[in-house]
Amino acid sequence: MDTGLTEGDKQTAAQHASASGAPFGDLLRRHTRILWAAGLAVAGLALFLCYLRQAQTYVLNSDPAGQALEAWAMWHGNPLLRGWWLGDISFYSVELPLNVIIEMVNGLRTEDVHILAALVYAAVVLLTALLARGTARGREGVVRALLAGGILLAPSLVYGTRVLIQGPNHTGTLIPVLLTLLLLDRAPERWWVPAIVGVMLTWGQVNDPLATFAAAAAVAVASGVRVLQGIARDGRTSRTWWYDASLAVVALISVAAAHLVLAEIHTAGGFYAPPPKYGYGLAPLSTLPTRIHVAGSNILMLFGADFTSEPTAATKALAVLHLVGLALAVLGLLAGLRGFLRRADRVTQALVAGTIIVLAAGVFGHYMLPVVGAHEIVSVLPFSAVLAGRLLGGPLTRARLEPVLAIGLACYLGALAYNDTQPVATPAHQDLARWLEAHHLTSGLAGYWESTIVTLDSGGRVRIVALIGKGTTIKPYEADSSWSNPAVSRANFIVTVKWPLADAHQVRPAVVRARFGAPARTYHFREYRIMVYNYNLLTRATRPSLGGY
Repeated sequence: MDTGLTEGDKQTAAQHASASGAPFGDLLRRHTRILWAAGLAVAGLALFLCYLRQAQTYVLNSDPAGQALEAWAMWHGNPLLRGWWLGDISFYSVELPLNVIIEMVNGLRTEDVHILAALVYAAVVLLTALLARGTARGREGVVRALLAGGILLAPSLVYGTRVLIQGPNHTGTLIPVLLTLLLLDRAPERWWVPAIVGVMLTWGQVNDPLATFAAAAAVAVASGVRVLQGIARDGRTSRTWWYDASLAVVALISVAAAHLVLAEIHTAGGFYAPPPKYGYGLAPLSTLPTRIHVAGSNILMLFGADFTSEPTAATKALAVLHLVGLALAVLGLLAGLRGFLRRADRVTQALVAGTIIVLAAGVFGHYMLPVVGAHEIVSVLPFSAVLAGRLLGGPLTRARLEPVLAIGLACYLGALAYNDTQPVATPAHQDLARWLEAHHLTSGLAGYWESTIVTLDSGGRVRIVALIGKGTTIKPYEADSSWSNPAVSRANFIVTVKWPLADAHQVRPAVVRARFGAPARTYHFREYRIMVYNYNLLTRATRPSLGGY
């Protein structure tokens, strides 16, 4: 039909329509971003509250308690932790600063550990979902994010809580690692990105050596592969692969930079962090079958699919449900391996490399022990979940399987709700802390598992220093060395426990008497024996130097 408009009139009308539609498009995009931000905020708060409740089902012990005391010292004028013995993982750049903020608000309480653990894991779940979404939009973007986040959504009640929501033990290191990968995924290829990546990789490695394997080595390998691909590809000039070469270089530099930062902190009088307990060497090949079996069990624990600790029919059913998440993660990893040298993007290559490197380090190293070894490979959980989201989300969306995924997500939400209905656990030795405070016994010695947890339970009003050597030597681990210095501190009682000895370093009454003499009086409270002396016991205890064990 003839409209009576010339071709010029039509072009002018089209330009006006486009101009009038532009503000609407910008408004829609802004609203979409606002909705995503609001959704993330609501989801983050809900996840935090759920994980806080699940964290409370696990009995706290001296490991996270020691780190809470470190944060308290930082908040009270000792930011470098001068005079402190730390463990072989510092947690100095992620968990301790977060714990400082929590204690500024909440004071020194056992709940601080639960709050920190819930905050960290909620952040990991959200970052995993964001990284899995990538640049996808619409239905596929939602499916990617929910698929990856869903795999992490409901850790198993026993081992899942112990490994992922107990306190500082590698999980917090995933925050700088995932943030670094998000930066690589979203930022343009500009000169400043490698510089920021180098800083972020250093940040993660100062906190924990896991970041060296899961992030620095992974970025270096992925970037190196892309450089070689660029050189081999016809017509590709140096201007197109300089970016990956820069990333590989800064990743390698970050390893040395992290060691330098830790060394400078110690040189400036800050904390002493010993080298890794078992070093970085390879375990004997004769033990490889055992370590592979243990690694498999630990992977099941990470994904909530472990059956060995599930005593009820309900929890066994939940373990079966988590096998689906594990299967999706395995398929995502296999898809990533298949495309690693061909069409995979930079972040996917880094995720694949990081997963393989961490698994190899775990299987061939000295750290693949039952349960505790799951901490060492914790990055495998979010990495493979992200791969599942990024590589399987599209095909699942095109196959219109969203209803099936929604049912699975609902089941995982049910599992999380089930975990949150379980009884709250009382911190270990809380009764001892109250008894000692009531009897005005405020400074003493005990085995490691009765030491810093009692100090935290009492809000710092009772201080117990850990002993090793069956009760003769101060344990230089997660403690302020001044606590055991007889020139500035005092201890007048020793706590022993009556239950069967399960730890070679458990304090033994006979050894205590041989070293410190007969007590002036002895109390018996539940399973504890409290031996009280009339002199400063620190004058007879063996005290290691600050610089080592």
